[in-house]
Amino acid sequence: MTLLGERGDMAKNKTENTVRIDPHEGWQTSRGERLSYGLFFAGQNFFYMIVVTFGALFLMNKGMDEVTVASVLIVPKVLDAVVDPAFGIIVDKARFKSGRFLPWLRIGWIAVPAFTVLFFCMPDSLSQSGQIAWAFIFYMLWSLAYTVCDAPVFALSTSMSPIVQERTSILSFGRMCATIAVVIGTLSVESVYMTIGWTKLAIILAAVSMILMLPLLLIGKERSNAGSEKPASVKEMLKVVARNKYLMIFLVSYFIIGITLSVQFLIPIFAQYVLGSTEKGTILLAICVIPIVAMAIIVPIVSKKVDKLWLFIGSLAIFAATSILQYFTDYNNDVVLYITTFLRAIGFGGYNIILFLFMPNIMEYGHYKTGERQEGIHFALQTFMTKIVAAIVSSLSLVILGWFGFASQDADKATGVVSAEAGHGFWIVFTLISAIGSIIAIPILFKYYTLRDKDVQYMSMYNNGEISREECEKHLSRQY
Repeated sequence: MTLLGERGDMAKNKTENTVRIDPHEGWQTSRGERLSYGLFFAGQNFFYMIVVTFGALFLMNKGMDEVTVASVLIVPKVLDAVVDPAFGIIVDKARFKSGRFLPWLRIGWIAVPAFTVLFFCMPDSLSQSGQIAWAFIFYMLWSLAYTVCDAPVFALSTSMSPIVQERTSILSFGRMCATIAVVIGTLSVESVYMTIGWTKLAIILAAVSMILMLPLLLIGKERSNAGSEKPASVKEMLKVVARNKYLMIFLVSYFIIGITLSVQFLIPIFAQYVLGSTEKGTILLAICVIPIVAMAIIVPIVSKKVDKLWLFIGSLAIFAATSILQYFTDYNNDVVLYITTFLRAIGFGGYNIILFLFMPNIMEYGHYKTGERQEGIHFALQTFMTKIVAAIVSSLSLVILGWFGFASQDADKATGVVSAEAGHGFWIVFTLISAIGSIIAIPILFKYYTLRDKDVQYMSMYNNGEISREECEKHLSRQY
């Protein structure tokens, strides 16, 4: 384990493993490599989309009530509370000859599609208790497999390049591809699941996703050796994480925002049971594409001048304000519904793109403060939070919908639509409730998250032995 004091003499010189920098861009990654990184995210998020966005609807279509579905989705996450951080420790301690992160992605490339297909292959001949057991087992296995795939791909960005702006661009492109995949995948599933069936749909989607994910496994490269010291003990790793205040602030804020932000999850259910038209659900999701893609393009450009924290807070403010605005409109007026949904998508898109740009900065700060890097555990915690938030928001939303009188089993047999009272209750959850987390998180982030992008760049240079600690501290805007 390298100590802070021992790195002082090393810091004056470049590391022995300095990588030749692309003279055209000043970056270490090639265009093809960055493209493959984005395609991997696209394929991975096809799986995430169909399980997280449509898993509840699939189980409801199988005849399960909202409480049962909520239980199936939330219980496996109790296991994740132990497994995900433990997997992060395994990633940090494991040393494969072919890399630290890419070997895990190769395992996930097989495991995630396998358990996704099995989840949606539930036999109709099973009793309801058998179906519940089937859903629980394969949802849990899918969740474990997704951890093996998700945490390492985020951590890989820190190994591909030590340049903060390059990482921001890589991750932004990855998130853009992920978001586009989620939207396109959701549109596709929304329009065909009732005609071709869930099993065939899952198999087709798995095949497409594996093709998209393959290039990164073939041409991806790990360059940075900043985390190649002798692995620390489990106790030391957990101590390092506990000392990273920005990690704690980020995780708490993410949780608060995410557990109420149910728009993406609720749109398919809203379209089928309230609007009585899956076509309108497809339109609503399609409307979200333009602002989300625009935010993915704008963020890397604007982040060169504006710190990502202010972009993130701005996105949350836009989402909260437009959510409240939408509540006071009539969802039966298609034009107004589409316009207000478009406005909400601006803030929602910014949130989705920027959220995952924080962890590399947080990890660099932790490395700077403690001398220990531990990309694996940092990104495993992010993956855990992503999954627990998704499970809670889906389960909690279903429970809250029940409080407001919504029950899919009460839908009219002829039209498939719930009553006007239940529809209004759904509208409250869809608009007002979804904005609560953002409203609470904004002042928390504003007051306590003081880590700045420009400072992280100097921390990264020190962490990679490019400058001394004294030179780094001289350029920092504040004392950390």
